[in-house]
Amino acid sequence: MDVEYINPFLSGTLEVLNTMATFQPVPGKPYVKKNDLAGGDVSGIIGITGDAVGSLAISFSESCICNIVGRMLGETFSSINHDVLDAVGELTNMISGVSRTQLEKKGMTVFAAIPSVVFGSNHTITHILKSPSIVIPFTSPNGPFFVDVCIRNANEPEKRSSSYGVVNKPTLAGGKTPPSASAPVPAPAVAQPESQEPLDRLELMKKKLSEALKARNAMQNELAEKPFMEMARRKLFKKNIPLLDIRIKRLKLDITTTEMLQKMTPDELENPQIVKDYQHYDSKETRKT
Repeated sequence: MDVEYINPFLSGTLEVLNTMATFQPVPGKPYVKKNDLAGGDVSGIIGITGDAVGSLAISFSESCICNIVGRMLGETFSSINHDVLDAVGELTNMISGVSRTQLEKKGMTVFAAIPSVVFGSNHTITHILKSPSIVIPFTSPNGPFFVDVCIRNANEPEKRSSSYGVVNKPTLAGGKTPPSASAPVPAPAVAQPESQEPLDRLELMKKKLSEALKARNAMQNELAEKPFMEMARRKLFKKNIPLLDIRIKRLKLDITTTEMLQKMTPDELENPQIVKDYQHYDSKETRKT
């Protein structure tokens, strides 16, 4: 594990949570974790490859993640459900994206996989690299969470390989898709504004959100206006409305993430405002062994 990767993930975590949920946790002193036990009740895990290889995990206590997701969606959550699990995956992806953007500012090319989510008491986190990871503990009035990073510089064979199941998908803020290894190198193209592709994607997501809202509202109105609707049609509507609700929430999260990344300046990425707090908490000592 290379310690140079701590700051991008530390500042990326603070940036995403503050922007998405107006949530300002206090980072503690990083420590080396030598086992696979997760620090929280639910964890998001994502693989990294390119010039750096490894994985990132973010593990939240139940009370902490319920408060964060409630702030994001404007709802109240008392326990972990499907909406909370979806949000953990989204947050993991966002934090990875912002952190990787900072690494790319240093000249690195870094890709990420699709995040996975694990939950349950005493669940474990298995990193791609079979080596100790560095954990950054965070405290908040609603409980702790932990950023668990196990990443190192990749060697040349690893940079060329497609191992670890990581999809060669660039950071969201980059807006460029690298050519495949087997594809011929394209001729130089006329330079386009950096924001063109993200803006196109943002408009597409907004269009999809509008369509999903329109479809859901139409079904809800028809159910309310036609109490004697055909049974088969009623069942179909009641099945599709929750699916549309899930799609709407995911699109809202994706739109907010894209807008957040577009608004971030190079100075904000290079010089994040981090409140340092290196206190030790005796009650957490068992997590460090």
